[in-house]
Amino acid sequence: MRTAGTVAWLTLYELSRNRLAMLLLLVFIPVWISLAHLVFSPVPLDFTHRSTGTLLQVSGRELTMISGSLNAVTLLMGFLMFSATRRARMFDRRLTDAGCPRRALLLAKLVALTAGSLLVAGWATLVMLFYWDVRQPWLLYLALVVSGLIYGGIGIVLGVFLPDDLEGMFTIIMVSIIDLALQNPIANPAADAALIVYLPNYGPMQLGVAAGFTDLVPRAPLLNSLAWCVGCGLVGLVVFHLRTRRHHSVEGPSGTRQQGWSDPVRP
Repeated sequence: MRTAGTVAWLTLYELSRNRLAMLLLLVFIPVWISLAHLVFSPVPLDFTHRSTGTLLQVSGRELTMISGSLNAVTLLMGFLMFSATRRARMFDRRLTDAGCPRRALLLAKLVALTAGSLLVAGWATLVMLFYWDVRQPWLLYLALVVSGLIYGGIGIVLGVFLPDDLEGMFTIIMVSIIDLALQNPIANPAADAALIVYLPNYGPMQLGVAAGFTDLVPRAPLLNSLAWCVGCGLVGLVVFHLRTRRHHSVEGPSGTRQQGWSDPVRP
């Protein structure tokens, strides 16, 4: 447990040194939410709240603020965990080679993902509350937290397969834009289509709308978000196991036997 705590602390320290992520946290989130508040019209819109089976009349301005805050959190957490995972690939191998338990490394990544999501979601919630008296602030915060967990998990998975920051950031941006644009009736008149329920941010979006415009706490979006979190976590766990397991011995230059690494996933 002590090893896991040390590795988690080192992982969090490494995340805090990502200057681009810190800049996005301090600038991008408040700018995006502020623009949504200042630019979009408060004209009422029909929003199909599938988790409660009701058709809500919501303000286009506040709905876009919810969508914008989710977009900001997903981009930041996705890129942050992608970058951290990609840069730590070889270091993780060296740690396991030195005897560090895999469960300690996995726990460290889970702690970093959770702590990052709590921090980023808290900041985004505070900015939202500056402009809008949300009915259920805690539920809005929960929506942003689970959104960060989902896209942070996606970032970890992409960090194993994609070799460069630019590729990862582009992929996360495109997935996030498509995900949230399809759920916003301003951008998509067919935002109540059945396919929407399979999107990563379906659960967080439904929770955010419930937080802003109702007094209900729907359970279905929570289960949907949990399924995405568990799914990304399991994929990351399997890939991490394959990437760090020892597979064979090779002969070194001096004729000694050295432990080689199995590498089914290219670094």
